[in-house]
Amino acid sequence: MRRKNEFLYTKLYNTLKEQIYTGFIKPGEYLLPENDLCTYYGLSRNSVRKALDQLHKEGLVIKRVGLGTMIPEDLVVDGPEQNTLRILAPSPAFFIDRGLPLFIEAFNRKFPNVSVKMLELPIEKFWESFRSSSEMGLTADLVLVPDMQFTSMDNSNDFIDLAPYLSDLTDQVYPKVIRHFKQGSEMKAAPFTFSPVFVVCNPQLFAERGVPLPEGQWTFDDFMDSAKRMTVVQDGMTTQFGFSMHRIFNRWPVFALMNGFRRSDIKTQKQILTQSLSVIQDLCFHQRIATTFPEWSWPQTPFIYGKSAMALTTTFEMANWQNESMNFTPQEIHLPFSNEHSTLLIANAFMIPASSDKARLASEFIRIALEDETQRTMAANTPFLSVKEPINRSQRSEAYLERLNISEKNMDNNFFKFELFDENVVRGLEEKMSLFWLGLEPASSIVKLYEQLVLQHAGKAAGHEAGESAK
Repeated sequence: MRRKNEFLYTKLYNTLKEQIYTGFIKPGEYLLPENDLCTYYGLSRNSVRKALDQLHKEGLVIKRVGLGTMIPEDLVVDGPEQNTLRILAPSPAFFIDRGLPLFIEAFNRKFPNVSVKMLELPIEKFWESFRSSSEMGLTADLVLVPDMQFTSMDNSNDFIDLAPYLSDLTDQVYPKVIRHFKQGSEMKAAPFTFSPVFVVCNPQLFAERGVPLPEGQWTFDDFMDSAKRMTVVQDGMTTQFGFSMHRIFNRWPVFALMNGFRRSDIKTQKQILTQSLSVIQDLCFHQRIATTFPEWSWPQTPFIYGKSAMALTTTFEMANWQNESMNFTPQEIHLPFSNEHSTLLIANAFMIPASSDKARLASEFIRIALEDETQRTMAANTPFLSVKEPINRSQRSEAYLERLNISEKNMDNNFFKFELFDENVVRGLEEKMSLFWLGLEPASSIVKLYEQLVLQHAGKAAGHEAGESAK
């Protein structure tokens, strides 16, 4: 645990130091308050204070009582080096620690005199921070974006079309994945890894309880039975759950997908959502064989501590588990599909800002990241998947790809979140589901809110189209 805490404190220290040296935070400006740093970077107050203390020792910050932590007004910061490629990324981003170093190493073999620097910004205000950094003259050469941030982007004209630079490297990329990052004929972002949402189990716990591991396809009734048998209650308190998941929009809609949820008529959607959300509440609050937990608890989850026998996860989250002291090896298993073999997808991609004066060099970085050798090295040495189907088939067994529902026959049945839900609908539901996750609000209330949000969004979209037609 001590090594982990030191790692987290050092990471924040390096992030803030880079923000100071790049001029993102200028002399005379204040850092975020400690509470905000804790929230944005998912750290304890102790880790935040250790990072600030180290910056203070180096003379990069001063502490002003009652005001906060400030960059000294007389601090002289050298300008950025000419041979530096700067990557802007959201924090937290699990790929940065486990996958990106492989890309940088491959890039430096071809461009040994170019230094690659990372600047991490809070994911909750990522595009706002991106605009602020640009206004202050800090130009990123590459931007690493998750698919959610790509969809919520304000102005795609701020980024160049990557198709002319990469057309010869993308023919083997999963069409389902690359289509998500295209706008018409333009490729505004180049995906380099992706993940479905899938189920893992703790084989040791199954063995201890004498419960056989699920092999091949299994039904939801089989899943329920295993979750019941893997739940442990002692003195009226549940000490081990059969199943757990994050209560976020990149997890729970999988239950709806397995019940056939698609972009369809609102009546059908309401029926499926009511059924799916009711099942989740039944698992958590009636049968008490499952638990959910908020996003800020990453990476401290019941599953990695042996308090949950199964979990809904992704390859990104599994890569982050490697920072933890786990005493077992998670095993991927099939989702308990009903009639629909569908799950959610997430992905990471690179974009090149139009303001960068190193677009050619940045495109070389992306090309190297997408080369077969680099993608193969990533797939062979990390939990991350390649965006190229042939490489995944060479590095993973067909059974593994089936368990993750990304075999050739199933890949197009999967969906990115915003293929199913409009951004405003997602945001509205996320703001109002806290009582549902506590078992204090029924599924019907959430579905009613969903209908209101969908109709509200449809009305705004219709008004926008009418306005465009009148021009």
